[in-house]
Amino acid sequence: MSGRRRVALLAAVVVGLPVACVLAHLAFIEIGKEVVVLRTRNAEGRTHSARLWVVDYEGYAWVHGRDSRWLQDIEENPVVEVERAGERRRYLAVPVPGPHPHLHELLREKYGLADSWVRWLAGDEGTVPVRLEHFRATLGRPTLSVR
Repeated sequence: MSGRRRVALLAAVVVGLPVACVLAHLAFIEIGKEVVVLRTRNAEGRTHSARLWVVDYEGYAWVHGRDSRWLQDIEENPVVEVERAGERRRYLAVPVPGPHPHLHELLREKYGLADSWVRWLAGDEGTVPVRLEHFRATLGRPTLSVR
């Protein structure tokens, strides 16, 4: 093999391997399991959408993230819209910092190999679980629905 071919092959591997990892990551996240769309609005009124995994625990839907635009948005405005199973609903997003091993266990059970892949790449440290509480507005003021 000539020197040019070796350089070309090495370049293909150096570029191709990270691209393959990114594509595998996206495929694992999107294929085969439930992904919800969470929409947030920041203080300036700009909306953002994020595609997230969701689990149900203790009567609430839960999502989680780390250093995400949507996490910053819910600090400014905790009212979010979630599209799940073709339905859109409003929720009050309540960050619940601290370890939540049961939520991670539920994510592993639901998302299997995809969850293992994401945890291998990013780990659990620094993730913030967010509880989605049913929301309704009364007289222009936000209130939680009574269960």
